[in-house]
Amino acid sequence: MTITTDYLSLSGDTEDIQILHNDYNLAELALQFPNVNSLLIPKKSEYNLRKYVSKSMLKAIDNDGNVAVEKCLVFLSNLASTYYTDDKWKSLYSPILHEQTKSANNTYIYTRIINVLKQGTNKGAFVEVNNSYLEGEGGYSKKFRLTETYLKAGLIEYTIKDAGIIQNRNKLFYRQLSDAMTHPICSNLVNMYPNIDLPTSKELLVIGKRLVKEGRLTKKGKILTMRNKHTNNYWKDADNRSFVEDNIELFEFLTTRGFMIPTAGDKKSGGRVVDSFTLMPAWIREQISIKGEKLIECDYTALHPNIAMNLYDGSQSYLTHQNVAIRTGIDLKQIKIEHLSFFNKQWQDMLKSPLFSFYSSHESDMLARIYRDKSTYGYKITSMKMFSVEVAIMTAVIKHLSTLEINVLYVYDALLCDNKDKVIVIETMNRIILEQGVKTNVKV
Repeated sequence: MTITTDYLSLSGDTEDIQILHNDYNLAELALQFPNVNSLLIPKKSEYNLRKYVSKSMLKAIDNDGNVAVEKCLVFLSNLASTYYTDDKWKSLYSPILHEQTKSANNTYIYTRIINVLKQGTNKGAFVEVNNSYLEGEGGYSKKFRLTETYLKAGLIEYTIKDAGIIQNRNKLFYRQLSDAMTHPICSNLVNMYPNIDLPTSKELLVIGKRLVKEGRLTKKGKILTMRNKHTNNYWKDADNRSFVEDNIELFEFLTTRGFMIPTAGDKKSGGRVVDSFTLMPAWIREQISIKGEKLIECDYTALHPNIAMNLYDGSQSYLTHQNVAIRTGIDLKQIKIEHLSFFNKQWQDMLKSPLFSFYSSHESDMLARIYRDKSTYGYKITSMKMFSVEVAIMTAVIKHLSTLEINVLYVYDALLCDNKDKVIVIETMNRIILEQGVKTNVKV
């Protein structure tokens, strides 16, 4: 059974790639890789489009059947990320679909592409469509899902040949790169990329096996597990497991065609930036090095609970997961996992959390303010405000480090840096967060 939640719980771990599916700014744009004529598409999709789709349907897309097929493949490539998430539905933003597939005279043809992919062939449809959508700021786009036939098939690389499509993709690529270079966090990341050395997949498999033996858990509490060619049905608790082989496949998806251009999300995510490294499994990210030396992670202690204290006038400061665990008797690991999403949930779900008793006993006034905010503006308002504060803090930190010519890898509330820069990075993070009014510091 697939378990999904409608609240944001971003931890810098494997499951975060799901955020690409519901954010206007990220749904397609964040999948721009430097190799613009390279696509990942479902296996058999090209063959079936060429072999079984009628010429008249393809001609409605483009008079050249080869171009029509390639435009269908561009659309399908937007759904490649769904191979790595539990929820296979993904929002696709119509203006971007138009930019990807328009003709030289700017004709809107993406709706014709959708019709072809919905109708499919005698082998079945390529995609399913959820036609419910909401217009305007805070709304959401139509959602699409590959049919089971193509989900089971896996992905294969395809090289675009049509010059017009490549030109469209080049324009999108350089527009996004231009945006990235004017954004403090994104430009810092682009400057960091040339220094990074990645492990090989073979090396990661050896490391993954070792971590499984050591009982490694992901930040969301999932058990790192070797799949060993088994399907999920082999485990009764498959939803509570993160598989090494799947993690390595995601790593390859995020890095083999170059690194994704870093992109800032919309208001719903507080402008959080995503790139190949924020979406990478944490245990794999730990293997990144510069000149043979592993990067050092500098991470704030219980950042979101302390941001909540600042935003909603809580009485406590320098709150830690350990402190809450001691005062409640709840296991520390559970406290950490609950804190990832507690303030972002609907009120009814907050009531069910083991953390609610602690906050209702020690921060009842703060909880009352959160309740009023969620009741007035919708339950997502809390996460939007908290992520916005987090991004403001990290932006200020990175801006200062950039003046010192120090580049870092950004992972939401953490920074990964060269060991020689560790002291100044920590000092900067501790100073700026207090200037922002949030009372916590970097873990030691």
